[in-house]
Amino acid sequence: MRRFGVGVIGLGAIGETHVKALAELRKEGLVETIGVYTTTPSKADYYKSNYGCKVYSSLSDMAKDPAIDVVDIATPHYLHHGQAMQFMEYGKHVIVEKPIAVSVTAAREMIAKARKKGVELGVIYQHRYADDVKLLKKHIDEGALGEVYYILAEVMWWRDEAAYYLKDEVARSWRGMWSTEGGGVMINQAIHTVDLLQWFGGGQVEEVYGYIDNLMHPSINVEDIGIATLKFKGKKYASITASLCTRPPSHQYARIKVFGSKGVAELYNDELVLVKTETGIEMVKDLKFASETLRVPYELHARLFRDFLTALAENRRFPIDGEEGLKSLEIVKALYLSSVLNQPIKLPIALYPIA
Repeated sequence: MRRFGVGVIGLGAIGETHVKALAELRKEGLVETIGVYTTTPSKADYYKSNYGCKVYSSLSDMAKDPAIDVVDIATPHYLHHGQAMQFMEYGKHVIVEKPIAVSVTAAREMIAKARKKGVELGVIYQHRYADDVKLLKKHIDEGALGEVYYILAEVMWWRDEAAYYLKDEVARSWRGMWSTEGGGVMINQAIHTVDLLQWFGGGQVEEVYGYIDNLMHPSINVEDIGIATLKFKGKKYASITASLCTRPPSHQYARIKVFGSKGVAELYNDELVLVKTETGIEMVKDLKFASETLRVPYELHARLFRDFLTALAENRRFPIDGEEGLKSLEIVKALYLSSVLNQPIKLPIALYPIA
């Protein structure tokens, strides 16, 4: 199978998780070159010595290097659009961290650019690759739960102002602001759950209604709590509550419950803890609350990158392409509009400035 050169830009905590995942794929023979962009000598030395990376001191150099086939963007949200557009102009395939962009307009431009240049655009929603998440999706698609009519989701986390939003110069430069983060808990922490919710529901959300507020984080101007109701095509509904105000901080979790005409299932932190159906499937696990913030295991990223690169090699569609990545962003932006306008928002949403 073809071996790929992958460049990574954005070397924060999630960026290093990506490099770890790609290093695993290099052992498998799917990845040949791992490039990273940094202008910091200490970081350059770290990635060279620990991961055998090729270091670029400018994005232009990475874009022009024929050894790089794919660029993985793990930078702050507001940079996704411009950087993706730059690399696609040079004919590079792009895979970008969630959210795809900070606005629906920007996301649509990225999708159009990928089509025009004949390159692939993927979005990183690694939770779809967790074993129990895939199993639940299989149960839904095969009708084990019957007709799904309601999905309930919760994301109850804590983010400390000093340790997260004001942590350092980089954090202060973009977190907690509409123009750079694109929102708060819904677009950042909860968008993974929004993605799963719409995926389990069939992806045909027609209307969103809800509220956002800031309850416990006065130094930022985006939401730390969001509540939304989603109406899907047909008689199917969903709701999600997401908060960064969960106290004590040790009590953090993400939960999705799927209710169908023949059964019910529940995911808790990507683990399937309940499946009960009329057709004989029954599984109940003891529910133990997580003791710390959800980890980001690089194994799920490795599975996602493997699928993306294999799809390129086999000339098939990657399942979380730009259009699929746009769905969760559009739901979140519709929620923001709904809270501002105090009315339900139809999808696809109009090109409001906030969108």
